[in-house]
Amino acid sequence: MLYKLLPPAYYRFRYDRIKNMLQLLKRRQIDIEATSNADRRRLIVDLTWPALAENMLASLLSIVDMIMVSSLGAYAISAVGLVTQPRFLLLATFMALSVGSTAMVARFKGAREQENACIVLNQSLIMTLALTVTICILMLIGGEPLIRFLAGSNISEQTVQAAILYLRIQIYGFPTLAFTFCINAILRGVGNTRASFYTNATANIVKVFFNFCLISGNLGFPALGIAGASISTVIGQSTALCIAVFTVGRGREYVSFRLSLLTHIDVAMIRRILKIGMPAFGEQLIMRTGMMLFTIIVTSLGDSAYASHMIAMNVQNLSFTTGMAFGTAATTLTGQCLGRVRADLAKAYVKMTQQMGFIISCVVAIAMFTCAEWITSLHSDEEEIIRLAAQMLRIIAIVNPISNARFVYVSALRGAGDSLFAVVITFVGVALVRPVISYGLIAPMLPFQMGLAGVWIGLSSDSVVCFVLSRVRYVRGKWAAIKV
Repeated sequence: MLYKLLPPAYYRFRYDRIKNMLQLLKRRQIDIEATSNADRRRLIVDLTWPALAENMLASLLSIVDMIMVSSLGAYAISAVGLVTQPRFLLLATFMALSVGSTAMVARFKGAREQENACIVLNQSLIMTLALTVTICILMLIGGEPLIRFLAGSNISEQTVQAAILYLRIQIYGFPTLAFTFCINAILRGVGNTRASFYTNATANIVKVFFNFCLISGNLGFPALGIAGASISTVIGQSTALCIAVFTVGRGREYVSFRLSLLTHIDVAMIRRILKIGMPAFGEQLIMRTGMMLFTIIVTSLGDSAYASHMIAMNVQNLSFTTGMAFGTAATTLTGQCLGRVRADLAKAYVKMTQQMGFIISCVVAIAMFTCAEWITSLHSDEEEIIRLAAQMLRIIAIVNPISNARFVYVSALRGAGDSLFAVVITFVGVALVRPVISYGLIAPMLPFQMGLAGVWIGLSSDSVVCFVLSRVRYVRGKWAAIKV
């Protein structure tokens, strides 16, 4: 054997060389106070690429998911769409909690207060448990009336019944999603965006596999139709939770589970988390209420228009991955820089993050505008749906760079603890600008009815207004003095 022919000195040399390489890599871990632009860009990329890959993979697999569901017919697309807003309404509380947790952990990581970071993790899990039980009970009681309210009178009963079935299954699997959401938010705060990528990427791949098995009955599994699609989502969420718990539980992260902290309620820390999280909850509540009103406006246009709308929304989520990923970096870096009392450094990182995100957003927008028909044809073979959805994608493409720039500014403000302002711009954009313009452009009493295009012009106007407001707020710089 070859290893027997080589002298021992060879193996010592190889061992020493590998050891030196690992030490070099460890030394190259970049601190947030790096002075060179190259190191700062590398730090932004290190935080961004897992979030970008996670969001992009999730959006792509969501598109694949929609394509699989569309094999059941247009009613199935509409049914999943009707569940989307109630599902996000369920998540609103945990999104708000994650904003507070992420901001607090980022501050503690920047200030090198590891024990307090661990307290945030464990107290967040306690709050997640209490909220999950309460919300699931409420949704089991009120889920069906909510679906019927959103559907109105222009959506078929077949679609409504499919949506109710889909939602009930989602409610039973919701705890797995809530706890995963909480753990990943904490890990993002300490700078580990890769963990969220691994958990959600695996979850989405598992979901698509079981979609293939359960929707149409492949590989010996029963054909469950729309119920199979919902069950597949729950299986994927459960897989993600197992990975998230393993990631923190193995003891290699900056934060860890502590039994003593999980059995003790720290009122002072909970108040600090909620101080940032409650405004974010108000933001999410306004956003989801506005989105449900928006859904009512779209469903008034009929099944075909709503199916086209859902296809466009699905692709829009893919176009937003750039802004959300760079927004994740902006939140983490802003919080950590302020933890070290370096507001000047936070501004430098946000500026660089905006520049990098803008370039990628422009590339995505060009691709979306030129390939609109091809993208929508993957979801449906009905010409009317393809035509309507392609028009919406071109509207999305025009405002995509501005929409993504808004995500970065708002995320930086959240990282600084200025989550109250996000409530204001969300109210202005989602509750005022979007529904007023959308309804105005489709109102039957007006001579210039634009149908679904009018709805999406209203949605795009919301993005522009929120961008302007968030930029003005950020440039004024009051966020740098906020105490958390």
